[in-house]
Amino acid sequence: MDVSALQRRTVRVLMAAQVLGGLGQSGAVAGALLALDLTGSESLAGLPLATLVAGSSAAVVPIAALSRRSGRRAGLTAALATAALGAAGVVAAGALRSFALLLVATFAFGAGNSAVMLARYAAADLSTPAQRGRAIGLVVFATTFGAVAGPNLLDPAGQVASTLGLPALTGLFLFSACAYALSGAVLLVFLRPDPLQVAIAPEQTRAPRAPLRTLLSPPAAITGLVTIVVANFVMVAVMAMAPVHMAMEGHGLRFVGLVVSLHVAGMFAPAPLTGWLTDRLGPLRIAGAGAALMVVAGALAASDALAPGLLLLGVGWNAGLVAGSTLLASAVPTGQRPRAEGAGELGMGVAAASATAVAGPVMGAGGYATLAIAGAVAAAALGPLLIALARRGAPQATVPAARMLA
Repeated sequence: MDVSALQRRTVRVLMAAQVLGGLGQSGAVAGALLALDLTGSESLAGLPLATLVAGSSAAVVPIAALSRRSGRRAGLTAALATAALGAAGVVAAGALRSFALLLVATFAFGAGNSAVMLARYAAADLSTPAQRGRAIGLVVFATTFGAVAGPNLLDPAGQVASTLGLPALTGLFLFSACAYALSGAVLLVFLRPDPLQVAIAPEQTRAPRAPLRTLLSPPAAITGLVTIVVANFVMVAVMAMAPVHMAMEGHGLRFVGLVVSLHVAGMFAPAPLTGWLTDRLGPLRIAGAGAALMVVAGALAASDALAPGLLLLGVGWNAGLVAGSTLLASAVPTGQRPRAEGAGELGMGVAAASATAVAGPVMGAGGYATLAIAGAVAAAALGPLLIALARRGAPQATVPAARMLA
């Protein structure tokens, strides 16, 4: 089997699915606004995002277990199907004016976020160590197209929903349901042979399960895990209440969609460059640069320069995600990767849940500027952690990290 040709085909299929998956993810933009419309409470507006994050975290372990047992195609497709049903449930919640149903549906909708995020690791299964960052970066980049287009559809999707007799704020979730279903169909039909199953064929497929603590003990794994967890906490904390803040400032849906689109573009569009830089300069340097960008982003958002601040927030998150994911994938044997990846996504989910839980109260008590400054402080804390981990022996480049597998 020509593994290099299969890797190229795998990346193309994943990129096609990610375009649709990114569009599916964008429904979350309307979650806080729909909750505000249903309840009239600013404090409750962040709860749909919190339940989405909880649902995303809850889906990680089943996806990882199914992927390890039956391959990436089975795990990712099941999660996308669950998310499509969740998006349909949100539309029903809006039509029925049920806040409780909204929370239940967004919990199921969160499985799509896990699928879109975990797809990047499928690109690493057959990659060479020297090109792992670029492979991950390309799949992350593909999410840009749907993810950027989604928030800009907030207004036209609302018009479609109104035409169908549904609340305008359910329109984006209607689009999300279709996008997630199509993304799952692409993977189900075209992700053959399964990259993970091909990658572990030279290994003992049923090798004894190493304790998760052992898998995550190498400095490279610790570095990757800390990087993606902190980056996700900062990004979610600063971004969670941004649409509500803009709405309270009197901005219309078109402006909110534009600013969110800039942020999402920053999250995904730089991924080919950050992947190349990760392979070229080493993931620790790229992770450090990402932390610095998030500090600047928090300061800009606090001064109400929302467009440039949220754009830089996305770029910083992207650098942390690509560099951290590359380290984590490089530190763990191929057959055991889904478990380590699941732990990483679960950590990101816990961080995001914590961020959403405090975002609303912090904004209510001190305003959005206080929330943004708190995010900058958290990002600044990542720098000393990276330095400390580097001194403990964390690798400076991807290739040395990969040699830990030998």
